[in-house]
Amino acid sequence: MKSITYKETLDLKSTAYIDVRSPGEFNEATIPGAINLPIFDNQERAQVGTVYTQQSPAKARILGIEIVAPKLPDLVKKIQKLSKKYENLILFCARGGMRSESIGLVAKMAGFELYKLKGGYKAYRHFILDQLEEYKLDSKLLVIHGYTGVGKTKLLYQLQNLGIPIIDLEGLANHRGSAFSSIGLGEPTNQKQFDSLLWEKLNKINGVPIIAVESESKRVGISVIPDFFKEAMEEGIHILIDRSIDSRIDEIFSEYSETYNQNKKSFINRSLESISAIKKHLVKKIGKAGYQQLIKECKQGQFDDVIKTLLIKYYDPLYQHSLNKYQDKFTLKIKQDNLNQISQQITTFIDNSIN
Repeated sequence: MKSITYKETLDLKSTAYIDVRSPGEFNEATIPGAINLPIFDNQERAQVGTVYTQQSPAKARILGIEIVAPKLPDLVKKIQKLSKKYENLILFCARGGMRSESIGLVAKMAGFELYKLKGGYKAYRHFILDQLEEYKLDSKLLVIHGYTGVGKTKLLYQLQNLGIPIIDLEGLANHRGSAFSSIGLGEPTNQKQFDSLLWEKLNKINGVPIIAVESESKRVGISVIPDFFKEAMEEGIHILIDRSIDSRIDEIFSEYSETYNQNKKSFINRSLESISAIKKHLVKKIGKAGYQQLIKECKQGQFDDVIKTLLIKYYDPLYQHSLNKYQDKFTLKIKQDNLNQISQQITTFIDNSIN
């Protein structure tokens, strides 16, 4: 089986990365788009690890063989299926060791020639870190600012549909920047996966004249934006979107309406959890009585009132501090409720800037 570095795999066409690590390792972080064909489940991996440390490596290998042997026919069938779809299959495990080596050997015996990723996921992670450390961004960033609820993320995708490359940092981080940020999204992206997704996205579009992004702080969810990208945001073209409070309330609720309609009780409970998480900050802004009123409105499903209070009393003052830093930097300010018209104004501005 041939060993290949991740950088070398980028020159191959029709590739599939096959992650043979356990589901737990895979879910923590992997190469974007990788397919998980685990040879051990989470419990089996723990068992082999315990035998390795408490008894001996030799006994751990024997146990590993006993666990994997019954799974081999099914694994080979899955590899056969993938080989019909992709020209190049690249196996990897944690460090490019026994797990990927053993599956590669069995696949070869069955007539399939696979690559083994040199150094496994660990080497890939080092590659990404090195790339981000030395990254040269050859595009100008167009940074969209605006109070919570102006629809910055939706606006990004409208711009993308109009031909403007974008990077959705909140999407990469699987996070929304409001009290309802966790509702309907699942677990936030960890730093390893965020770095991988950002690098992969940049690798596809770097060099275009303009990339649109949403204004973000250094931290998005539980992930941190790399220094070079945050600096490029600071040095980018800054535009400010201003929409009425009513349109912002509608915009915010529309983001969560599907989740709300699917299970109203669950949505209310999760909203209460989200509001409780910022109780200390809210009480400072609206007092204990105001906080209790907010909780009451949330329990009764009065989300227009809840959102309005959160915007006016909490998020707007919070975001104003950020806006104050850019008051002298805004090249374009748009006061408009219609997102379609806003996106058209921005694309016209971009066309004029490029030309």
